[in-house]
Amino acid sequence: MRVICRRDYGNTPDVPVRTENHQSPTKQSASDRQPGQPHTRGHVDNAIQHELARARFIAGDLADHMFGHLVPTDMAKDILKQFIADGVVEIYDSSSETPLGPKSKGVRKALAAAFEDARAHGCIRSDSGAVTAETESVQADKKQGKGKNSKQQDNPYSWRWRGFPREPIGEDKLVTFLNDITDLALEVAKPRLDSNCKLRNRFAAPKDKYHGVPLSYEPDGEDMRPDFLVLPVEAFSPDFKTVDQRYVNFTALRAVGESKNKDFTSGLDQVHRYARGIRRAQPWVHFVVALTVTSSRLALVRGDGSGTERLELALSDGRGCIELIRILLGIALAEGDDLGQSPDVKLDTKERSCNVSKAKAPPPPKKAPPAEGHYRESKATASSSQLYSAPASLSTHDTSQPVFSSSGLAPHISDASLPSSTAASSNSKRSYSNVDDGDDAGGDERKPSKKAKRTHVPVVAFIPVAVHGYKCLGILFTASSIRGRGTAVFCVVDLKDDSKLLALKMSWQDLEREAEQNKVLEKLEESKLEKRRLKESNPHANLVVPLKSFKASKKNETCTTLGAIRAFLDVQFAGFLVENRVLSVSLSELKRPVKYFWGVHDFVRGVRGAVLGHQYLTSIGVLHRDISENNIVLARRPGEERGYLIDFDMAKRQEPEKPTKAAVKTNHDDLLLVEDDGVARSSSPIPSDEMTPLKALRTGTIPYMSFNVLYGGRHTHFDDMESFLYVVFLFFFTYAGPLSKQELKNADTRGFAQPVGSGRLTHIRGWPPKYARWADEDWEVVGPLKDAGLGQENGGKKLVDSAEVKHSLQQNWESGLHQGIRTLLRSLWTLFANSRISPGLNLTRTEVEHQKFIRILDLWLVMYCGNEQEFSNCPFT
Repeated sequence: MRVICRRDYGNTPDVPVRTENHQSPTKQSASDRQPGQPHTRGHVDNAIQHELARARFIAGDLADHMFGHLVPTDMAKDILKQFIADGVVEIYDSSSETPLGPKSKGVRKALAAAFEDARAHGCIRSDSGAVTAETESVQADKKQGKGKNSKQQDNPYSWRWRGFPREPIGEDKLVTFLNDITDLALEVAKPRLDSNCKLRNRFAAPKDKYHGVPLSYEPDGEDMRPDFLVLPVEAFSPDFKTVDQRYVNFTALRAVGESKNKDFTSGLDQVHRYARGIRRAQPWVHFVVALTVTSSRLALVRGDGSGTERLELALSDGRGCIELIRILLGIALAEGDDLGQSPDVKLDTKERSCNVSKAKAPPPPKKAPPAEGHYRESKATASSSQLYSAPASLSTHDTSQPVFSSSGLAPHISDASLPSSTAASSNSKRSYSNVDDGDDAGGDERKPSKKAKRTHVPVVAFIPVAVHGYKCLGILFTASSIRGRGTAVFCVVDLKDDSKLLALKMSWQDLEREAEQNKVLEKLEESKLEKRRLKESNPHANLVVPLKSFKASKKNETCTTLGAIRAFLDVQFAGFLVENRVLSVSLSELKRPVKYFWGVHDFVRGVRGAVLGHQYLTSIGVLHRDISENNIVLARRPGEERGYLIDFDMAKRQEPEKPTKAAVKTNHDDLLLVEDDGVARSSSPIPSDEMTPLKALRTGTIPYMSFNVLYGGRHTHFDDMESFLYVVFLFFFTYAGPLSKQELKNADTRGFAQPVGSGRLTHIRGWPPKYARWADEDWEVVGPLKDAGLGQENGGKKLVDSAEVKHSLQQNWESGLHQGIRTLLRSLWTLFANSRISPGLNLTRTEVEHQKFIRILDLWLVMYCGNEQEFSNCPFT
């Protein structure tokens, strides 16, 4: 692969044109769903808008950067030249709509101009002297009115693809067109291709129009069906006429696409959703690739931990034709790492089955479909000869679309400003006013009925069998967001002891936080060595500290989003306001995730251990800042330390915050675990300096974040303690008792890795709407909701008497546990409310110390020890 870098043109759009200003996102719950939270289309759409806000860029050189080493610009030009000679592409004079002869002077001029435009907006070799020449080329464009600060001139030529599907764009016909163009381009380019270049991927359309593509958002199960897919060639028959439908699942996708008649923005929204599906099903990928096609435009999208880049092209533009050839042929020839596959993860295929829901059938069309067939109908993939059987030359030019320069860029156009749909101009040669545009409203992705039966379908799933040199037993956890840390945790076997299981974690860390993370780990190691020197007990007894950690590399370069993936130079990073992320890998002892708890007492002991771990962190000046259920783990066997705190990605060095006088003087110990209504309140005044919240970066997972942090207050250990409260509280909505003993034993045997396609665990339940808002609303809404809940008189009693708690207990938990659960929730809620309430005034945060939280848990375990064995499903007793 050639060494390439981005161009440097000063004020011209050499680096991606930023569509929105940057804002580092709060860790949105839809990006990292907790058990019990839904992952439906609405939740995902909301998460996409949040995580990609101000992190979407338009990049003029994206196609060249991704596929230029496979299909150089001059090769794509020569292919296009042959296409013109064969009539695959036609060129018209835009002013007169007169077709130009294949050998005419006008065609030669149009092709030369398209080639120069493509070269001017491509990547260059880092060791090349072409920077000056290409800079001059762009300056010439600006003088001709093509620069982003000048009014763009109309394109004198209109390029038209013969055989491009008429509106509405049928999925099967579009796939046929894409494959035919790819095959013809491959035939022309074959003499010039490297011996290692071969057909590796191919376009396909889902044959089943009424089921989602399997493994989209397991275990939550949103059923998604992209319009077209890119699958490895092993999914096809030798003659490429049929597709093994078992490969049509999200673990096998190499890229994904959506077709729209005119609604370009809707197509982008949908491919972002599909890209998240790939990210969830393939957590080892470094980036995801997607395409959006309309009657007049195409977008190539690449999403990584820093956000998305996209190339927008006008299909009626000469440069657009060159780039379309490059994209299609490049995708067909691409190896795994060209499409984001990690070279450090070895994959194998396994036959599995997966649940999908049958969607509602579409309503009958109001008008008769065009003669060539309605786009919703399922048709067999046509042969390549159909490319030349089109009844007429079809223009892809739509004069109603925003004017694009030959670079394919729309400078200063934000995502929000793009039209949701565009009707054909009255001056256009073609009119489609009688066409059903239902697909532009997203109707092709039909939702299943609530009562629809789920069907088991066979799949050939790609699964990891080795990760960074370690034998892999499966996936423990995966996030689904495009932008962000994209955390994935695998169960692997220790290289020295094959009976020892480890948790291997991969995550894309913000490079600006690397120094802080190193300080935290260094402090932990220093403290451990000091305790050993003094022959004291292990201070990390309730922490899972990585045994080994390192930065992943790609072709001897540290794997970063802006560097190794996007190939920007260090001097260019200053122009970016998104995070530059590095792929970090760490190994830790394998522990038991909370969702595999044996019983309520097992969970309470686990939380107690995690709070002890947090207390130790606080004592050495480390603030965790990301307390959630996913960051608490349990012991694998009885007799071991029951609970641990994990994940120091967001931790930082910070001295503990001192409680206010009100919190110091108040003694709540005599109020714990009391069921009567008399609850004393602190009457101590609140110092005036505590009334002004300090601004700080919000960190954490929204359902578990304190209201003080959601308001923008300084994050302290008191806020982490409030997060522990929400962990306990939401636990009883999330689960309906523990799994059976046999299920728990099976989970332990496989290292808690979830089998591909197994679906949601049987004991997980959805949160009530009142508390689902904590996950689905933005922080401006969630903060006041939590503030109000912890600011009420008798808030603990109101909580346990609420309809949500009563219903959860009745539906999900054994009756013998109801009193104990009510007592635990009321006691903890009262403790936190009492820590901030004073007559007439409230503290701007809760202030609960570790020992008071632990004391409640200890008292509860003693008070309700009698029914622990009765309601425990521990498989090892």
